[in-house]
Amino acid sequence: LRQVKVVGPPLRPDGTRSQYPIVEVKGYDGSGGMCTDRPPSRNDIWTVSGQLRGNQATLDFSSKGGPSNLMATYQDGGIVFPDGNKWTKVPRGTPGRLPADMSTLKSES
Repeated sequence: LRQVKVVGPPLRPDGTRSQYPIVEVKGYDGSGGMCTDRPPSRNDIWTVSGQLRGNQATLDFSSKGGPSNLMATYQDGGIVFPDGNKWTKVPRGTPGRLPADMSTLKSES
């Protein structure tokens, strides 16, 4: 389960913004890497972020034990990683795999 969101760049201390939007990916790996137990709790969802430049994104997967600057490219309707892994959009989403309580999903506290 993954949700990808692109948001405007945050304000810098001097009041300007970077020209590059922020990419935020929320996901759920399931127990033992398998997404078979549903729905996940809010605590089970991970978040990684990065910057978007054209059709390429640099993502920081260090919070999941991965690289801090993984390059991904949008091509052929999906996000493609250097190892060949491709994330594609599921038509109409996967509502059965969402957490039961979505009311606080946006909050980091």
